[in-house]
Amino acid sequence: MFKTILLCSFLVLNSIKLFSLDIDNPLPNWLDLKRETKQTDFVSIPKTKAIPPSDFRIPAEYEPTSAVLMSYAGYTTMLKEIAKAVSNYAKAYVWVMSGPSSIAGVDKDKYVNFSIPIDTVWMRDYGPFGLSKKMEKVGLVDTIYRHYQYRTNDDVVPQKVAQTQNFSVYGADIILDGGNFMVDSYGNLYMTERTYMWNSGKSKDEVNSILKNYFKVKNIYTFDYAGYPGEPYDGTGHIDMFMKLLNDDTVLIAKNDKEPFKTVFDKAAKFFEDRKAPNGKKYTVLRIDGYYTNNVWYTYTNSLIVNGYVLMPTYSKYSSANSEAQKLYESAGLKVIPINSDQSITAGGSIHCVTQVIPDIGKILKREGNIEVLKEVKETPELSEKILNTSISESK
Repeated sequence: MFKTILLCSFLVLNSIKLFSLDIDNPLPNWLDLKRETKQTDFVSIPKTKAIPPSDFRIPAEYEPTSAVLMSYAGYTTMLKEIAKAVSNYAKAYVWVMSGPSSIAGVDKDKYVNFSIPIDTVWMRDYGPFGLSKKMEKVGLVDTIYRHYQYRTNDDVVPQKVAQTQNFSVYGADIILDGGNFMVDSYGNLYMTERTYMWNSGKSKDEVNSILKNYFKVKNIYTFDYAGYPGEPYDGTGHIDMFMKLLNDDTVLIAKNDKEPFKTVFDKAAKFFEDRKAPNGKKYTVLRIDGYYTNNVWYTYTNSLIVNGYVLMPTYSKYSSANSEAQKLYESAGLKVIPINSDQSITAGGSIHCVTQVIPDIGKILKREGNIEVLKEVKETPELSEKILNTSISESK
């Protein structure tokens, strides 16, 4: 039997920036130097330099999820639809870093407002990576957000989430955005060359060593992005803007007949077509159109998979492509929840970019055949009185 892991909501923080965000004019994924100022004296919360134990691993997105994290800093209509889909269909918890006390249509017992200060909506990039260690609790690897000197609140969100939940934290000396980090359940990491470019002060071997030591990945596969080696045409150069693993042997990859997209995407597709998946099966490579219009990259791979559901971006001007994308996701056995992303995509991201996930340890360990008791996360005086029982609950 699994003991229930108690996850506690955070006390309200006294921060002058907490509700001063311009919700109607959110910052883009890239820097807006007209509105953002570099904080040269910024000092991040001290990080432990300990390396995660050897039995840590990072679950793939299509493995069981306990909670979905979001930052309520713009595109509120889309965020509300995400929250409803996560709680009502995928049966996971919604953790909002700062935002309303409740969201219409979202079960109040599935919703937590942490009241943690934020700068932007791009939770995937500065948020924590959910890790699991057999017989213990959720942990996270806290990397350096590439905009850390401008978006100081965002950079320390992982630390603050960890403090509220008594998560283990492992600080990695590497600049890494979560949108450029994709793994399967066998410990293979897929990313673009941007990670090496952000860490130009280190050699590729040094970067790979950090990734393997802290994230416990076995193999690292890197891809070009549209515009490489210059500025990315999609605004980020992240892997999630053109590629999505749907399971261990199915991958969805964008396609476009024009450069600089065509060659990069076709090369990525051929990489998978020419090899077997780690489970021994031949990869199924699905291709979906992406569109570059008025300097905006409209992509269907920037989706979120939660407990068998996929929250898929849709765009008003591409109705036929919306339908085709849904069919491709369904062909991989996923249940599709379409969510309009017209506004956020113009700022460099969609559903995947504004969310982060916490793995469901109980279900993951049960699948792996480990049925021993998990440790509880103890409440401390620093935490608020509200206690939530997450889906990491006692196994029947």
